[in-house]
Amino acid sequence: MGTAWGCGYPSHTNHVRGLLTSLVTLLLLRLGSAKLRVEGPGHPLTATVGQDVVLPCHLSPQRDARTLEVRWIRDHISETVHHYRNGEDLYGEQMGAYAGRTELVRDGLSTGSLDLRITGLRPSDDGQYFCTVGDADAYDEAIVELEVSATGADPHFSLGGYEAGGIQVLCRSAGWYPLPQLLWRDARGQHLPSVSQTHSQDQEGLFEIEGAVIVTGSVEGPLSCVVRNSRLQQERESSLDIAAPFFHNAQPWMVALALVLVLLAVSICLGVYLFRKQAAKKNAELVKVTLDPDTAHPQLVVSQDNCSVRRESEQQQVPDKPERFHYWCCVLGREGFREGRHCWLVEMDGERLKYSGWAVGVARASVERKKWINMRPDVGIWAVECYNDQLKSLTSPPTQLSLSPVPRRIWVCLNCSQGQVSFISADNGVQIFTFTEASFNGERIHPWFWVETEGIQLCLRESIPQTSSPALGGSCPSPDTPASPLLDPAGAAKE
Repeated sequence: MGTAWGCGYPSHTNHVRGLLTSLVTLLLLRLGSAKLRVEGPGHPLTATVGQDVVLPCHLSPQRDARTLEVRWIRDHISETVHHYRNGEDLYGEQMGAYAGRTELVRDGLSTGSLDLRITGLRPSDDGQYFCTVGDADAYDEAIVELEVSATGADPHFSLGGYEAGGIQVLCRSAGWYPLPQLLWRDARGQHLPSVSQTHSQDQEGLFEIEGAVIVTGSVEGPLSCVVRNSRLQQERESSLDIAAPFFHNAQPWMVALALVLVLLAVSICLGVYLFRKQAAKKNAELVKVTLDPDTAHPQLVVSQDNCSVRRESEQQQVPDKPERFHYWCCVLGREGFREGRHCWLVEMDGERLKYSGWAVGVARASVERKKWINMRPDVGIWAVECYNDQLKSLTSPPTQLSLSPVPRRIWVCLNCSQGQVSFISADNGVQIFTFTEASFNGERIHPWFWVETEGIQLCLRESIPQTSSPALGGSCPSPDTPASPLLDPAGAAKE
């Protein structure tokens, strides 16, 4: 027995040592992983198109994250949404779709908060995000699910052809995300089957849906078209009342005549509307507006005559004056207005206009210059924006504008006494959008411009130029490239 014990002792010792080694290794691994543990919200976040959202993410337990490497990515490591390392934001690998739209919330870094703010949400922002954190010894990640939604416009009706004793009624609504449902209901709330249903998606990813139903004399009372966003549990509804006697012994020529009369009435109303808008613009004072280079973001180059501006990839060497924009690539007009009615003409020029980003409008003299802000009325900006050939007004949230093609020349009209800012296409005279009851707060109101894309320029004109190319209205002069550095020997900015 003793011999057996003696022969077996070394084997038992090795077994114990191996077990202890494994336990120590496992403990060290667990301690190492505990150095960095990342946690997300644990549930999907819901936000709407045009708004801003903060994606929450934090270290557990809390620790200072200011010296760590934080990277927010999409589905693949190459799809970088935001990159932070050792107190610095790095943009070299950032996806183009997120340029100028992300911000790591710095206030919480010292306590382990890694929240990411995304501004101006788009349908393409929908999906999963990975919050990844690492240092020399450890790495961890958490998943944040973002569900982006948009509720579109009220459905509107149109009449199709006469068919089998009934009329084809069409219902259409645009501006939805994700793809909504379209339902028909009669006066009793009973669902009616669609005879057809189609949808399309615009360049921004918003859906337009259209459905058709055949209405006969058996349908009594109003007909309702309901478009529903199941993600938000929100819906838009419109009703149409078609008198039953219309269907009895109805002939195709009667339907055709009714449609012609409706279209004629719409055309007359539209003509009167455009005439009044043009008359209102003519009553305003056409003013010469120039740009104030002292307010221009360092990546903006203003021409010597202060009448055009373009964006460059690198920052210019300009003095950091209090009035200069630092975060957004904006510039103000030199002229400011407190009273009266004023109009000026802005022309967009360049080969990349279809895929560009720009905005024109007005701003209070006190508008924030140095920090990130939402470009909207509550901060003192009233404007329309074009991004990738899609136009929207910068309301809160932004309002999509179904104007096609996007105007390349726009009248900006300011009515100080009534608190109105109107935008009218100089290409065809159609009104684009009007802000009403604007809160100017007695301040001077200046023309305001934002240039997001290189290769385009915004130009100020005193009138629509005569040209053989009505699509462009002539090209505006290119801003002169200033010498570098932009300081004279005394240190003052050269104009």
